[in-house]
Amino acid sequence: MRYLKVAILLLSFAVIPRAFAQCCPNGCSQDFNPNRCVVNGTQNSCGASFACPVSPPPPTGGSTGTGTHWIGTSPEPPPCVRLNPTKVLRDAATDTCVNALTANAKFWGCLFEDDAGKAEDQKTGLSCGGRQEVLANQCRGRCAGLAADARSCIDPNTEWQAFFGDISGEQVGSARVDLCGPPLRDVHITRPQRVPLRRYH
Repeated sequence: MRYLKVAILLLSFAVIPRAFAQCCPNGCSQDFNPNRCVVNGTQNSCGASFACPVSPPPPTGGSTGTGTHWIGTSPEPPPCVRLNPTKVLRDAATDTCVNALTANAKFWGCLFEDDAGKAEDQKTGLSCGGRQEVLANQCRGRCAGLAADARSCIDPNTEWQAFFGDISGEQVGSARVDLCGPPLRDVHITRPQRVPLRRYH
């Protein structure tokens, strides 16, 4: 009886249509560790794969001519659209980006703050959390660019790396915020006072 159950289970998998086939953009193929699309012949990510409803592939079995690499049984890919087409959405996405950077910087920068970080706190006259918040806000320009460029067909981490990869931003929220702008001002440096000019009659 146990072997009969196993046989039935295997048969059920054989007849179930592949409703969860995945598609990748043209020039890319599926990588299952992790599950993502990579540029053919490399390990470079070219965006997330997308679920495909069941439909027969084109007669050629290769591509549809729409720039999609078919994996298994695949349909037309979903449209690739900008996620933040209006200023209101772009502003909100920019704030979300800055908030993610701030939260990440506070967690890693303050929970494990070293002597150099404490010295920066004293130099700037800010708490660790306050300093990280100011530094993250200097990344607002990058966040605005990310918000304007974000698309539905690109993996969020891939988009993030395009704007923050040069400052250790490998996934959403991560980056060295201290490299987004100039060093913070030293509050202990006193500016020379301006001596009023004396008028001679």
